[in-house]
Amino acid sequence: MKKTEYKAFYLYLGLVLILVLSVFAVFAPLLSPFDLHYYNLSDSFLSPNTTHWFGCDFEGRDIFTLVLYGARVSLGIALVVTLVSFVLGSLLGLCGALCRGPIDNAILFLTDVFLAFPSFLFAIAVAAFLRPSISNVIFILSLKGWVSYARLIRGQALSLREQAYVQSSIALGASKSRIAFKDLLPNMLGPLVINASFGMAGVIMIESSLSFLGLGVPAGTPSWGALLDQGTQYLLIAPHLSFFPGLCIMLVVLAFNFLGDGLRDRFVPDTK
Repeated sequence: MKKTEYKAFYLYLGLVLILVLSVFAVFAPLLSPFDLHYYNLSDSFLSPNTTHWFGCDFEGRDIFTLVLYGARVSLGIALVVTLVSFVLGSLLGLCGALCRGPIDNAILFLTDVFLAFPSFLFAIAVAAFLRPSISNVIFILSLKGWVSYARLIRGQALSLREQAYVQSSIALGASKSRIAFKDLLPNMLGPLVINASFGMAGVIMIESSLSFLGLGVPAGTPSWGALLDQGTQYLLIAPHLSFFPGLCIMLVVLAFNFLGDGLRDRFVPDTK
């Protein structure tokens, strides 16, 4: 297989995996064989079979159904966090690059402060002061998620503003908002989409970790991380309780990383 075909394979593999998991998430109520709240104590710890494809948990709930609904929670949180981070980071990055001076310095200082804290430790520290909820998870992950977009946008904007077409717009008296959204932002979408793809993988990992620790979604919400945590208590007698949620986390993170690598090879061909 040629190198270009090898790279394209991973790009399309990532896309297919993401599309499949997204379809499962969106149509979970239609695809799930059982109701989310269905349980049968006589089926507790049941191994995978033709009726319960992923087996049953300690309460006799169908794990396949829980995993499908867990995809809605985990992927939904990742999507919202990525969109919020994308928008906020883009606005601040463009503002800093075009305004310069004290505004740019303040934004740079703010990004440096947030970058001083590891993402996972930062999320744990903030989550410890908030009650578990989906909205709080989105807030926590968005609170630091915008930083990478802001720095990327600022760097790209500073480079592009030296181009002739941008200088022409400045000379003609175009407003900063027009320059930002007409001349700069459309020409930065490639790197931004790549960053968003890798960012989605990171968000899913941190959200799953928070839920695993009991600091993420509220109890009873079928998040992959929460399902993984519940299964660890019965790992020796029913390993399938943790195996399937863990497998889904691994697949979706791999899918977004494959997508990011493939897009990077397309948009930035010189990157090795």
